[in-house]
Amino acid sequence: MTDRDTLLAAIRSHRAEFEAAGDQAENLRTLPGDTVETLRAMGAFWLKTPADLGGTPLSPVDFCDVIEELAYADSSTAWAAMIGAGCGGLAGGWLPEAGARRVFAPGSPLPVVAGQLQPRGTGRPVEGGYVVSGRWSFASGIMHASWLIGAFHPQPGVGPASSSERIVIFVLPKDQAEVIDNWQVAGLVGTGSMDFQVDEQFVPDEMTYDLGVAAVRGGDLFRLGMPAFVSNEVPPLCIGMARRALDEITALSGKTARWPGGPTLSERPVFLKELGRAEVRISAARLVHRETVQVAWATAQEGNVPDSAQQLALTAASVYVVETCAEVISDLFRYGGGRVLSLTNSLQRHLRNALAARQHVAVSEEFYEAAGRLRIQSYVAPEEKRQEARR
Repeated sequence: MTDRDTLLAAIRSHRAEFEAAGDQAENLRTLPGDTVETLRAMGAFWLKTPADLGGTPLSPVDFCDVIEELAYADSSTAWAAMIGAGCGGLAGGWLPEAGARRVFAPGSPLPVVAGQLQPRGTGRPVEGGYVVSGRWSFASGIMHASWLIGAFHPQPGVGPASSSERIVIFVLPKDQAEVIDNWQVAGLVGTGSMDFQVDEQFVPDEMTYDLGVAAVRGGDLFRLGMPAFVSNEVPPLCIGMARRALDEITALSGKTARWPGGPTLSERPVFLKELGRAEVRISAARLVHRETVQVAWATAQEGNVPDSAQQLALTAASVYVVETCAEVISDLFRYGGGRVLSLTNSLQRHLRNALAARQHVAVSEEFYEAAGRLRIQSYVAPEEKRQEARR
């Protein structure tokens, strides 16, 4: 049984390996194979896979703890585990029975799934399924995956809604797609988030499901629905990175001065203020996110799907965590002076990775806009509340 405490102990025992993997991944542009095998042995790719398919699913908060600890060691390692777990959970929880049993074949090693849910392709309906074409980007971990997950709009006139409204998720073997080696980026370099292309591939109905439908297996975790199911991924990863950056600049602060004979960072009041403020900001962001995760989880455990207000609160909190961590790392970085510009210094990697994480679609600032819109729509003036209470 893979549980939170066992995983945290394993992560700490492998910290040196994961740190070294981060250095290698910067050159390889994907996670080293031996580190992938370490994650496999730990069960890290199946922490959101239903137990009846061989996974060892964690509660949402326990999953946050694991990803945060991995990210403290190395963000590329954490990103690989995070994406593998999320994509495996989507395939395992939502695919029809025949499809799920094909991906998670009894007696075979558990698979790693990579991909994304943006509808970047099209599906032409044919008897028994769809003929799918398209190109999907940001398939993190694709080099060590055996299955891919993507999304498309079906052609008009198919299914319960028009193609502009309906999104179909599909899963297919990686060998039926072309992997495009185009991951040349400034941040999250080691995550191997390459494109893949599918040309006129038949995907049977059993390997598809409509985005937004209820999960078909997995219990409370899969009752969270979307986007709550994946909202405990990028935020804890960024918390882990920010914690590591805070520790590293603290360790550096007694050893560096901007001028010969000048005060060290640890002697400068302005830095001490920034350091204290950074720790509070990280802790506050973490608590805000964890609170909304707990609320959604409690709803799922009661047998209900979190409503739109709870989903939105969770996504808005996720945006806040990621932007706060990026700002904290950026603020701390400037105190490191010229030495932290070196590609051998991990602080520059934390900064690049944090800024790249802010670009993730799951933490778009559009969620703030939606939260503001909901607040205006649901706002009741204090006088109206008093009148209502008197009735």
